[in-house]
Amino acid sequence: MQEDEVLFHVHELTPPINDAINLLQNNTNVILAKLMSNDREEKIRFSEILYVEYIERQIFLYTKEKTYLLRQSLVNFINSSPEYLIQISKNTLVNVYAIAAFKPHLNGNLTVQLSSTEKLIVSRRYVSSIKNSLKKIAR
Repeated sequence: MQEDEVLFHVHELTPPINDAINLLQNNTNVILAKLMSNDREEKIRFSEILYVEYIERQIFLYTKEKTYLLRQSLVNFINSSPEYLIQISKNTLVNVYAIAAFKPHLNGNLTVQLSSTEKLIVSRRYVSSIKNSLKKIAR
């Protein structure tokens, strides 16, 4: 298996470049979760996760092709996950790098469309944090 390598040739270390470096360095962070289809445990990268739902004291991790189950509290998961997994409602986190588009609503909520074409609702309470996260990566 070949190792990934990234070379940066920059004149100035700006915040967006630092963010990219941090993302690449943290891309190796993995989590062990149970595959929903056959109860087998697999290691998955946090960067592969599109979104996360906390339902009935269980965490469901959704990637492009698979769904995983994790038995842990949402607070513990949030504390151990990278900063690009942003909370968008009481029970849902989204990978900001998986957001393809978003649409504001009159009631203050947002709908985000993921690269997988799935749509999620961002509660009013979390709209400012998701917008700030999107602005950070759009610099």
